[in-house]
Amino acid sequence: MDISTARDPSSASGGDRLRQSRRLVFAATILLSLLPLRALAHPHVFVTTREVVVFDPDGRVTAIKNAWTFDDFYTAFLEQGLDKGPDGRYSRETLAELAKTNTEGLSDADYFTFIKANGRNVKFGSPKDYWLEDTGKHLVLHFTLPLAEPVKPSKAFVMRIYDPTYFVAFDPVQEADAVQLENQKPGCTLLVRKPPQNDALRQTLAQIDVTQQPTLEDAGAAFADSVLVACP
Repeated sequence: MDISTARDPSSASGGDRLRQSRRLVFAATILLSLLPLRALAHPHVFVTTREVVVFDPDGRVTAIKNAWTFDDFYTAFLEQGLDKGPDGRYSRETLAELAKTNTEGLSDADYFTFIKANGRNVKFGSPKDYWLEDTGKHLVLHFTLPLAEPVKPSKAFVMRIYDPTYFVAFDPVQEADAVQLENQKPGCTLLVRKPPQNDALRQTLAQIDVTQQPTLEDAGAAFADSVLVACP
């Protein structure tokens, strides 16, 4: 299936469309094919996040639970060709294959998740427990991202979620529990540090043509929250 079939769900079978969706996850070339043929500024996709840092009984961080809410446009794009249930929403079963391909497709982008624990970069295992939720307005991707090896945040555990190219904008939900700790031992602390406001950089990025995207090496980092966890 070529790019043009993404514009017309009737031109491909549901199975073909879902298999192709792995290639569509946050993919600039496909998403832009659905937009007017003009220069568009960064960012293009907006994701609202919730994160849970999961500990094991030994006080080590073992995984990150994610709930990412997609914006109106990307939600509508993913819903093309799907059938709603009697309640007017898409069932978890209907969205199952889409959840699988979208979650697995994130591996090419390292799940947009950057963690450093005790001075070392953290690697990840394969995602699990992934599913898509239809809230009635947006689709929410839930998935658990295991750490390749558990780490004990005895000094510092720093997590940042962002797209280096700033094609996708990640922002935590505006609620006190946007980031949580699960099964942590007494004495652990959590701090979410907001990045400094940089209106000049935002304005500059908003004027960059998408054809210049490869020149953006780490623009998204400037807008990423830093989640800091420390345990005795």
